[in-house]
Amino acid sequence: MSSIICQTQLNAKTPAKAIILSQPLMEQWGCANGQSIKVEIGNKSLITRVVRIKSKKNWIIFSPNMARQLHLPYAGLTRTTFYNKRLKLGPVIGILTTGYTGNPSSPFGSRSLLFRNFIQAGASEKPFIYVFTPEMVDWQNKTVSGWYFKTDASGGMRWFRRTSPFPDVVYERVPNRKAESLSYVQACLTRLKEMSHCQIFNQGFFNKWSVHLWLSNHPVTSSFTPETYLSPSIQTLQKMLEKHQMVYLKPSGGSLGLGIFRITRHPKEGYFCRFHQGAKNVLHRFYSLEKLIKYYFGSNHSGRFKKYLVQQGIRLIKHENRPVDFRVHMHKDGSDQWKVVAIGSKAAGSGSVTTHVRTGGFVIPTDVLLKKVFKENAKNVEESIKSTAILIAKVLEQQVNGPLGELGMDMGVDRNGHVWLFEINAKPGRHIFLHPSLREAGRQSAKYITDYSMKLANFI
Repeated sequence: MSSIICQTQLNAKTPAKAIILSQPLMEQWGCANGQSIKVEIGNKSLITRVVRIKSKKNWIIFSPNMARQLHLPYAGLTRTTFYNKRLKLGPVIGILTTGYTGNPSSPFGSRSLLFRNFIQAGASEKPFIYVFTPEMVDWQNKTVSGWYFKTDASGGMRWFRRTSPFPDVVYERVPNRKAESLSYVQACLTRLKEMSHCQIFNQGFFNKWSVHLWLSNHPVTSSFTPETYLSPSIQTLQKMLEKHQMVYLKPSGGSLGLGIFRITRHPKEGYFCRFHQGAKNVLHRFYSLEKLIKYYFGSNHSGRFKKYLVQQGIRLIKHENRPVDFRVHMHKDGSDQWKVVAIGSKAAGSGSVTTHVRTGGFVIPTDVLLKKVFKENAKNVEESIKSTAILIAKVLEQQVNGPLGELGMDMGVDRNGHVWLFEINAKPGRHIFLHPSLREAGRQSAKYITDYSMKLANFI
């Protein structure tokens, strides 16, 4: 369904039970003067009659009373669709999170900047975008007291709060697994779907093991997944080390690279284990695997150790003798197609197990790195990373409940140019976009949130 941008206005002289449309809109939508239509914003709607004015612009004029009934957040430029005598304004896009601070200048603390970027990036499409927490939902009146970031009367940009309809689309951006598992957060998501039939995308966090099973057992993606076992025994760990010489131990439900160990087997010198502790990257050596596991997981190690998975170590390409992996940031666009928005190359910090910035990792330009490593074959390797990421995204979305609009994939390339997938994030961080070479990609990434929401809400 196509949509257009119209100018909405409130006028007290407008008949209480009518909506005024300009001549071009009447003609484009095939409306007759005096006919009845349905007007909708989010979950709010009413039946009204149409009154024509002769203006040549795309004007829609409401009475203040009708605007209150519809909970129109504000008047101004607004996207609209018209189909089968139904005029819909919006879409209404809600970004769901937690952590409201009560501070009007920074209502969601340090994450206010992230949400502001999402809102500003999509502002040219003229939807209604607000940020909200479960506590801001009024279930009795079926409204949300959401936070908008818009121009104020003085011409400056600021946060302000408006009572609004339920959203047509929810972009779920709860910050972590602990917050996402809270009963009131889950109840909010369930009730929104039941009461308003809104589309919710990127709901929840991925379980590493479930994702591995989906992808490793699929013929299209199995060759990109390293050998991995959940809740390994010491015997399994031993066999993996004999086969690959290097493995990673990862918490099955972890994120941000926390709690990861890299274990390397040397036939004569024993087992070397690297991990991050506090502000330091630590290296320990053990003469037996049993002593290594006992040291980190305790003598009765079955509990915590069983929550880990062991993954084949890959000999990655390097930058200045530091292993490099890639954060591939992906989005669904307005035509429901996966796009690779950015590839951030991340070199590990000195002695670090991961490439995370907090452990000394840093972003380098991907094209420079690939040219240095693969010479004239660099472009082919970059295209292989992109095509592999899109293949994986298509397979993954067949397995999950609910739509996906954004993914962050941690991928690697070995010395032979083969692409490997290490992890997929449903709520990827955006640190790669701080690099000067990726700032424009960061703006495009933020814009795709609105584009995909418009698609889900049938405004495209």
